[in-house]
Amino acid sequence: MKAKFDIIPHLEDLWRYGRVLTGNDSDADDLVQEALARALSMAGSYDPSRPLLPWLIRIVRNTFFTGASQADADRRRLASIADMSDAASPPPQEHSAELSNVGRALARMPTDQAEILHLVGVLGFTYSEAAELLGVPTGTVMSRLSRARAALKHNMENMDDGASRHLKIIGGRDVAR
Repeated sequence: MKAKFDIIPHLEDLWRYGRVLTGNDSDADDLVQEALARALSMAGSYDPSRPLLPWLIRIVRNTFFTGASQADADRRRLASIADMSDAASPPPQEHSAELSNVGRALARMPTDQAEILHLVGVLGFTYSEAAELLGVPTGTVMSRLSRARAALKHNMENMDDGASRHLKIIGGRDVAR
C-alpha cells in the first residue's frame, strides 16, 4: 500500500528549488511536474516517520541531474536572453532592479553554489540537513556555502551598475546593509 502524503504545502518550495536548479520558470515547472510524477510512483518507498520535504527535494534534485546537460544548456541560453531583456527594459523601481541584479548574479553561479544558497538561505535547511540531501559531508556544505556567498558577492560587485554596494560579508554571512 502506498504511503499517504500531502505535497500541496511543499509545492512552492519545490518550485522555487526547481527554479534555482534550472534557471527559469518554465523548466522549473517541467522539472517539478516530472519529479512529482516520480514521487507518486515511488510513494511506497516513502517513510512517513521522516519529513516529506527533504524526500521530495531529493527527488527533484535527482530528476534534475538526470537531464542536467540539457537543462544547463537551456539555462545558459535563457540567462543570455534575460540579460538582453534586462538591458532593453530596465525595471522602473530600485528594488526591482536590485532583485534583477541578484537574479543575474545567481544565474552566473555554478549550479552547486546556487543550490546550496537556496537550500540553506531560502528553504532554511541546516547544514547537516543540506548535507544529507546532497549526499555530502557537512563540511562540504559549509565550504560550498562559503564559496557561494563569496561568488555571489563577487558577481554583484562586477555588475555594470555597481549593485554590490548593498552586500558585504560579515562573519561568513552576506547581509544587506
